[in-house]
Amino acid sequence: MLHHKKEKSKSVEPKETQFSYIGVDLSLQKLDVWMEGKHVQYTNTEAGFNKLLKAIRKSKKPVLVAFESTGSISIYFAEQLDREGIARACLNPAWIRHHAKSIGQVAKTDCIDSKMIAQYAHMHQIQADTPMSPKVLKMRQLQRYRSILIKHRAQLKATLHTYRDDYALTKIIKQIEQLNTEIKELQKALEDVIKSDEEMRNRYRLYLKIGGIGEKTAKVLLCNLPELGYLSRRELAALVGVAPFNWDSGRKIGKRFARFGRREVRTQLYMAIVSIMRIADNPIHAFYDSLRARGKTHKVAAIASIRKLLVIINAQVRDWMAAGMPAILSA
Repeated sequence: MLHHKKEKSKSVEPKETQFSYIGVDLSLQKLDVWMEGKHVQYTNTEAGFNKLLKAIRKSKKPVLVAFESTGSISIYFAEQLDREGIARACLNPAWIRHHAKSIGQVAKTDCIDSKMIAQYAHMHQIQADTPMSPKVLKMRQLQRYRSILIKHRAQLKATLHTYRDDYALTKIIKQIEQLNTEIKELQKALEDVIKSDEEMRNRYRLYLKIGGIGEKTAKVLLCNLPELGYLSRRELAALVGVAPFNWDSGRKIGKRFARFGRREVRTQLYMAIVSIMRIADNPIHAFYDSLRARGKTHKVAAIASIRKLLVIINAQVRDWMAAGMPAILSA
């Protein structure tokens, strides 16, 4: 009879770091927290978050809260931490899972996940993400709500032709008109936030002066890419998810790929590239055409064009900041 030797998880050597790392596994109902070698669970409510804050503030060492990117839940959690001035880092869930597998941790529970998040952040000495200003936080929430309303309006319009009952049609048309009004009100609220902050107002005008960047793209850049002007072109391309990564092994030279990154920014910049294709004298248009002439597919050429557009925007913002952020007149 064969006896299977029980495998133990590989131990991880602790490192001395500037932070005391806290791992939080987020869900709609609860917060599973790994703090100082212990697992604690709080409800994902205002009262539960306040209890977590109280525990964090008892720490004698600076704290960094690490958590996985899980859509709207993680965005809201990041906003809460930013308001309280707590250092935080939003991590890719795939990195945490690969880390768990690499140390022989096959089982997966919320408690284990919170431990793996804290352990990964500790091992790699993860640094804090840049906190968002209150104005950016407000703008992001308005932008997110506006996107939800636009999607809802599109769904109603798409199904409008399937209704024959006059009462149902009247109700749907009335709801579409109401959504139109709310979307316009949100648009006005977004513009008021931009006008109320000098740096944001000047950044917005700077983006609009770049060929191919419209009002919607400029707002998305303000909300979701505040790092413009602070990072190198390679760091920025990786952050947005348009940096090509190698996939080579031995004699094999694999196809380069771009993954991860901020989808909202990438999607909106793709729409900007589509608009640029209509501008004959735009350098991005010429760059796209040159790639296509060399046999590159539309997708490869479009991603490369997004990356080039990002480089141009980043350079202009960096030069503007180096000049002391002078006032920019509207076009």
